[in-house]
Amino acid sequence: MHTSRALVMMSMLANIGMAWADSAEDTRHSLPPIHVRQSVEMTYQGVNEARANYLAALRDCQAGGLRSRALADQDVALLGTTRYELWFARDIEVVRETSWSVADDGPGGTCLFRLDTTGTQETTTETSYQRVDLATGEKTEEAAAPEALSRTPVERSAPAALGDFQGPTSRTVAGQPCDEWVKPNGLRQCVWSGGTKWGFTAEPLNDHRPNRGFIVLEQIPGADADFRVTTQVMTVGEPFDQAALAAPRVPGKRD
Repeated sequence: MHTSRALVMMSMLANIGMAWADSAEDTRHSLPPIHVRQSVEMTYQGVNEARANYLAALRDCQAGGLRSRALADQDVALLGTTRYELWFARDIEVVRETSWSVADDGPGGTCLFRLDTTGTQETTTETSYQRVDLATGEKTEEAAAPEALSRTPVERSAPAALGDFQGPTSRTVAGQPCDEWVKPNGLRQCVWSGGTKWGFTAEPLNDHRPNRGFIVLEQIPGADADFRVTTQVMTVGEPFDQAALAAPRVPGKRD
């Protein structure tokens, strides 16, 4: 008897949940074009460690009289950084990620440094999903998931779901509104707050990587090593340059 009543209750709750999901408004039709370009680097006490390690290695090589090839200044500036560029619209979503590190082409006892570039681009439309390796040009493509481009509003979470983040404080970064959240160690994360209607949360996460539902406009590390996020550009409502959506080819790894 009790089992039968429980099954009936579970069925009722399931039907209510399905009805709510079916009635959730898909706001994709009102999504304006969104373009974001930002850079990320791991730092500790304000220092990019990948860059600092390269400079220390170069000094040691030169001091020891080893055959050396230094990176150009503009390449040194890229070390230890990742650039994200994203485009979101009603009929297409593109996420591009490019990272830079140092490599050594020489045999043991030499310091023939060069900049190594890796990256991927993911493009989703109503019908297809494509992933491109930007270093090799290799492509994989498959059918898009059902409702891959759908958009539904997000609601605020319960305070317990925010972990040890405190806030928010309203700010403007790169010309866009964001909610700033602070951790006890001093880390500050400002999350874009202008897109909740289209499924972008304005709440913090223990992550910095942008995606179709979460964009950190600025993150400043606290006392611990962490990622610094700097947004160079974010536009909402401006048409895309369609040529910019094509996957670029970047210098890749050498065998």
